Amino acid sequence: MAAPIDESVLNALRGVTTAQTRLPKPLLIKIYVASLKQEFYQERRMLLELVGPELQTLYDDRQIELEIVDMHFGTGALEVTQLDRDPYMLADYLHEIDTCHAHSKSVFFLALIGDGIGRPPLPTHIDADIYAALLAVEQVTAQDKELLARWYTVASKPKQPQLQQQQQHVLKRDYCSLTADEWLAESRQLRQVLDRSLQHLAATTKADLLRRVQLLRRTQIEQEVQQAMVHSSEKILAVFRERAAQCSGRDVEAGERLRKIKDELTMNLSTDNHTTLVVPGNASSEAIDPDNEDHEAYLSKFKNKVTDKLRLLIEAHITNDPDVIKGRKKTVQEIFHEHATHLRILREHTERVALLESRVPAQLRQNLMANFRNGSRHAPYFICGAHGSGKSALISALYGQVSGWFSSTRVHRVIRFAKATPRSAYNLELLRVICQQISIIFNIPEGYLPKDASFDPLYISNWFQNLLRRIEDMNNDVLFLFIDDLHLLNPLDCDIVAALSWLPTSLPWNVQIICSSTTSVEQLKFTPMQRDRFKSAEYQFVLSHEANATQLKRPEECPPDVDFVTYVEQQFDELEQQYGRQAVASLAAYITCSEYGLTETELLELLMPTDDPESLIDTHNGHFSFASFKKIHKQMDQRLLLHDKIMSGKVLLQWRHNYCASIAKQRYMDAERTRSLHMELANLFFPQDEDESTLENDSTRSDTKSVISLREREPQHKDKEREKDNVSAGRKSSSTHHNDDTSTFYNPIAADVSYSMRHVEESWHHLMRSDDTTRFKQIAVCNFDFLLAAVQTVSISYLRCLIEHVRCYILDRDIELIYYTIRKSSDVLTRDPMQLGSQLVSWLRPIGEHDDDDNSLLSMTVRSATAWCDGYAVPLLVPLTGWLPAPLPSQIRTMTVTGTGVIRAVCLAPSRQHLILATNSGDVQQWHIMSNSLEHTYKGHTAAVTCLLVAPQQSQLLLTGSEDSTVLVWHVSLRERRAHIKAHTAAITGVAAGVNNTLIISSSDDATIAITDLASGKLVHRITFHRGPVTGILVAGACDVLISSSHDKNICVWDLENYALLNTMQMTSSVLRIDISCNSVFLLALCEDNALYVRTLATGKELHTLKGHKSRVRSICIGKDSQRCVVGCEDTRALIYDMHSGKLVRSMPPNPGPVTAVYAMDNDDFVITVGGNKITFYSFRNEELYVNPYSRHPRRKRSLKRHNQAQRSPSTTLPPITCFDLSRDSQQVAIASGRSVHLMRINTPEYQNTLEGHTCVVNCLKFAPNGEFLATGGDDRLVQVWSLALAEISHTFKGHAAPVMQLVVLMDSLRVISTDRESTMLVWMADSGNLLQTIQGPYKNLAATNNMRFAVSSNGDNTLKIWSLTQEDEKYSVSHSDEITCFEISADSMHIITGSRDMSLKVWQSMGGKLSQVLVGHSDAVTCVAVSVTNKTQVISGSKDMNLIIWDLLTGEEVHTLAGHLGAVIGVKVSADGSTAVSGSDDKTLIVWETKRGLALTSLQMHVPFTHFDISLEVSRVLVQLVDSYNLPVICLHNTPAQYVKLPTYSGPSKDVEDLRPQGPKRQMKRLLKKEVSLDTYTWQKKYGHLTSSVMMAQVDERLKRRFSVSASMEEISKIAETKTGASQANLGPEQAALAQSQHFDQLEALWNKRSPPRRRHNTGLSRQTSLVEDRLESSDDDEYQDERADHFATGGGGYHKG
Repeated sequence: MAAPIDESVLNALRGVTTAQTRLPKPLLIKIYVASLKQEFYQERRMLLELVGPELQTLYDDRQIELEIVDMHFGTGALEVTQLDRDPYMLADYLHEIDTCHAHSKSVFFLALIGDGIGRPPLPTHIDADIYAALLAVEQVTAQDKELLARWYTVASKPKQPQLQQQQQHVLKRDYCSLTADEWLAESRQLRQVLDRSLQHLAATTKADLLRRVQLLRRTQIEQEVQQAMVHSSEKILAVFRERAAQCSGRDVEAGERLRKIKDELTMNLSTDNHTTLVVPGNASSEAIDPDNEDHEAYLSKFKNKVTDKLRLLIEAHITNDPDVIKGRKKTVQEIFHEHATHLRILREHTERVALLESRVPAQLRQNLMANFRNGSRHAPYFICGAHGSGKSALISALYGQVSGWFSSTRVHRVIRFAKATPRSAYNLELLRVICQQISIIFNIPEGYLPKDASFDPLYISNWFQNLLRRIEDMNNDVLFLFIDDLHLLNPLDCDIVAALSWLPTSLPWNVQIICSSTTSVEQLKFTPMQRDRFKSAEYQFVLSHEANATQLKRPEECPPDVDFVTYVEQQFDELEQQYGRQAVASLAAYITCSEYGLTETELLELLMPTDDPESLIDTHNGHFSFASFKKIHKQMDQRLLLHDKIMSGKVLLQWRHNYCASIAKQRYMDAERTRSLHMELANLFFPQDEDESTLENDSTRSDTKSVISLREREPQHKDKEREKDNVSAGRKSSSTHHNDDTSTFYNPIAADVSYSMRHVEESWHHLMRSDDTTRFKQIAVCNFDFLLAAVQTVSISYLRCLIEHVRCYILDRDIELIYYTIRKSSDVLTRDPMQLGSQLVSWLRPIGEHDDDDNSLLSMTVRSATAWCDGYAVPLLVPLTGWLPAPLPSQIRTMTVTGTGVIRAVCLAPSRQHLILATNSGDVQQWHIMSNSLEHTYKGHTAAVTCLLVAPQQSQLLLTGSEDSTVLVWHVSLRERRAHIKAHTAAITGVAAGVNNTLIISSSDDATIAITDLASGKLVHRITFHRGPVTGILVAGACDVLISSSHDKNICVWDLENYALLNTMQMTSSVLRIDISCNSVFLLALCEDNALYVRTLATGKELHTLKGHKSRVRSICIGKDSQRCVVGCEDTRALIYDMHSGKLVRSMPPNPGPVTAVYAMDNDDFVITVGGNKITFYSFRNEELYVNPYSRHPRRKRSLKRHNQAQRSPSTTLPPITCFDLSRDSQQVAIASGRSVHLMRINTPEYQNTLEGHTCVVNCLKFAPNGEFLATGGDDRLVQVWSLALAEISHTFKGHAAPVMQLVVLMDSLRVISTDRESTMLVWMADSGNLLQTIQGPYKNLAATNNMRFAVSSNGDNTLKIWSLTQEDEKYSVSHSDEITCFEISADSMHIITGSRDMSLKVWQSMGGKLSQVLVGHSDAVTCVAVSVTNKTQVISGSKDMNLIIWDLLTGEEVHTLAGHLGAVIGVKVSADGSTAVSGSDDKTLIVWETKRGLALTSLQMHVPFTHFDISLEVSRVLVQLVDSYNLPVICLHNTPAQYVKLPTYSGPSKDVEDLRPQGPKRQMKRLLKKEVSLDTYTWQKKYGHLTSSVMMAQVDERLKRRFSVSASMEEISKIAETKTGASQANLGPEQAALAQSQHFDQLEALWNKRSPPRRRHNTGLSRQTSLVEDRLESSDDDEYQDERADHFATGGGGYHKG
């Protein structure tokens, strides 16, 4: 279980919050710059252009945004401030300081203090007594009084009578109606009068009045510093500028006040928070000039000093900030941040106290508490009402009240405002986060995410139901779930049944769900059962009903008789009047276009021009400066139009009410303007370079008048957009330039983008809606970095929702492929998001290989994913070859259309997102495909439309022909008619466009073809050749040739230049329909006899007649690959034929009616069939084209001639792999597939050779350990030995009488063991085939020890046989109580480990077959076992219990249990060094483990079942044998932790065949030496010297004083005597010496057996003696050495012979 969660976080997640609860602050450092405008012009510019961007780059990786606010920017000439123009803006300035403090993580205020304090602004409010005192001052003339009276008036009384304030005189706002110059002149006079009189008052008045007078005399900088000091002194930075030459003519009072500001700052700020800079030079008051060397040095020092100070302060403040530090509990942190966003919105509603009175809470409480007390199950509660009716206010009020309804029960509250955040915008993602939050609240033990979790709609819905059931058992807890604006949740295709079907109809007694919606329950996307349950009056509160009347508090500006809708309209009118329609329209339109809101920085980037910092930015020109933006922002906030939302570390501006967006759309946005706005917003997030923009179509570029020039001002915005979080978190070097060493992966459009949370949440919406699908795919939804950012920063379920959202707008094959890849990988990516790259590579690599273009988008996606995987810094499994089929389902999309009648023709609009249908009514309809909505109707025909065509070559022209005998030409995007052609007297049968779309060609039942000029509308030519109605016309695009068909059985080919007849094809019956292939090679004709004829277009030669359709053909179409055709039939089916072979390839599912139209989209992305009112899109790209995986040139696979690939089904073309073997050096793999064996190098991976030699299926194959040959055995009963150097057969072994099943090549690379189906095991020489040994025994599983002494075999029953390869009669049998499922021999050949269905493993000694250890710990059958080369004590086993166990071989203890699979483990392999293991399971996954700590390092979901896998020595490659597949996936383990181990070499014995044969049966003999007696020669001499002959005594010298082990054999002892050459032996002849040696051993033997040695005849030869001893020992059994037998030997004389 995870470590405990911080209590305050847990309380917040439970809904227990107070005003002190610390919610996450935005990751923002917003610094307000306070300075005099003219004096610090250069310094302010430097802050914006250099300091800001430099600091931003430092904090990009921590996602912290840095914003410098300069209110003087864009306010015109330096000598005039914005306060001179509008004195009321001082309040906005001070409000901005408050905002900076509230939002900033660190420094929020930067004071630049120089030589002066400026002049005081005009006071906007003057207390009545001060005003009276001013008028009483002697120096104030009548003219001055008149001036004051003209501009100051008595304020109206406050609306709240309880606020008894002194009456004030306020500055009139009439100055807005004056010109700027007029007001500046007036205000200058007014200021002089006030300055003079206030100065006089200050010198003469009493203390209280004096204090208030001094407040009125404060300058802007004094007020700003004072406002900042109120908040914090730690987060202020002051920079004092002094000059080397002091100024003498300074105002004494001003100097005193300046010193006072400096003193106050110095005293209150620490030394780190202030600094003093000196301007060198003589001139004391001149402006800072960058061209002056002294000043340039000062500016450089200023920049460096301020940057350093700010950096140090920021670091100090954010070092321990919990929002900046990534917490260990990523899930808790994510859920807490999401919940905090909604709590803030709730707090905003609560603080406004909008709800004055409502009957709903009391009624709801009554119903709810009744159910609670009865313990009865119930439905959720719904509050329904129109915009502005108070739904959100009610939800907020109820949230606050419900905890008081229960006395002794703990109340947990979860609230969500639908669509306020990306995680609350989609059903799937909303439910996921709620489930995880509930798990955290109730401490559900699965660690907030179950082991088998899958962010799949069905799983999450079940997960939610299971959590509710668990809560039902908690008697002391009540859970409230509030969802506001339920109707705003995006309904997506992935939603099961209905979008809101997850909402339970029956809730437990202690779970309450309260939702609000503007639409009624009947209109929400519920299932019928939910609808019936929810519409009960007990659960539904409709605010428009009198019983549920709700009264809200109105804004101050809103009269009582004005409704909410009118109020919003009035506010927009007032804003337009004040700021100009253009500025309000721009601001409102950008906010409306945004999905979740825009940051202040982003809006300013769009709205603030920066060409000239000194220019005056006027809102009436549609632009804003800092100052004017802050002002309108504050106003719109106060008028309840806008609100600030903190989400994902950003402060976002968003409409407070959704209705505001509706108003803004009506007032300011049409379709084209909306598209243009989205394009601008997309360019904001993904800036287009100038070079790139020239490549783009200029018409798609939006007006850039207001887009910030990032080189001039605020490059920090650009840095901010370059973005915060390089999501390539695991890369070894994230700073590597995108185009340095991976130039092949360079994507020019997305090259400079480092994707952040903002890109993932916001930017893609704008790309999608800007109608630039190609750019959208390249930068976002088909870009690997974007997909990775979405998975890492949010979740796989969010990415799935995102692509589902895209699929509501766009039909595109690439997007479909990405979507289905993500969808099929949802389960694995839920548990391991780092597998995203591997999954994309697995699914999409084969498709990328089919693309003819290496730079196709998907190829680039795969290469980007591969490059990311290559750069990943920890172990990661990455496929090197493809094995998965295309992830697309056969049927992609289904549309249901209404009111069309029989659809005779269909074509794709130029947008590729709309279908144009020919209807029976005479209307031509344009439908949006993905939303299934009718968007436009082209009206003009008066009878049924018979044919239509969108002119080729990216044209916008649509040609339609009708039974009314007219042809209409339309412009699709403008939706207007271009031409009306009346050239026929009967129904039109076909239309075409020729000669660059300048000619409109039409055919008719009147047997003529009319050729009309589009520009003039005049008939150019009429072809009257045909003798019957013309049934169809086509233009061959490549050569401007016209093809026509007719009832007169002729198909004619015409030249469009001179209208000459080029060729005529005579058919057997009337031609009804024709089509030609894109390459102008094939012609397909449907004739009246219902036959389909394929001919060559050039010569008319007949190629095939297509057969297989069982009913009348209604429509035909040739695919864009010029290879397949689609045929629609009367029997509601569409058929696909291969025109090269003439074969029927595929039959489509039936439709509701006859298939009246078929259409193949560009590149064969999809084929469209129309049957009845159902239009279906099928995947049509020829993915299943047979590509030989064993081609030696994989790069050339694509370029194989497609007509050589007529076979469609790979499974019938290539036999599945039966087995494979990895060479001992892990460099090569041999793969058996059918009768062939393919050799492949695994590092590249490249196929080298194919070995053809067997006549039947190959069942087994093995490399020789020395790598020189390969042995293969098959059903043909042969074992072929292949020389790998020559790739040819070097020997064929024909010793088997049955199919060969298993092979082993011994470590000497000389001998081969093979088994056959008749249980015969043969040991033979690889080079000659000489048979060495024949054994009868198990044949299914075979292995041999490395020391070549034993072979082990089993048949999968409960016994395992161990055979000696050196001694014919030496064999052992070991057994389990149930079937033995696996066995492994240790690298030192000492042990055999067996695993069994009896759930145990047993360790046996290979010598003798004795049991030395039993390993018990699995709870189901053991399926696999593995040992390493170097770690002799480590054993790893896998079981059907889904776990693996690492065992200690010596102690039998479990070292680690490895849990991670969701199915039975089917295999395990371990690296040579024992550090890394790889396991495979029935759950189709491979997992890599670190054995030392027992941790899973990485995994890979294979998606298809596999039977067996193998690994290279250091696990750099994993090879997997799939079930019934001809592919062998090669998977690379990047950054493998295992070390390469050089395997030991095993030298074979002598190459003489006779020496390699096993010895005959040896005699059974009792052990000769007693264990307790030490067998050193010194002991022999002392104890038994008197018994040994004098001949041998001389040979015992000091050199023989060494000890033998107890197992020393007699042969070893005898070798001592042979090697020593003593003087005595030299004197003996060979026979005598041998006899003496023999007698010596006889005596030794007798000693050990306590009997006398037998007497020997002196003339007996050595060979005779030896044979006698052998005979005697053969006949002796263990029980024959009794004392009486010993006596018989002692007394009976000569050698004992068997009777």
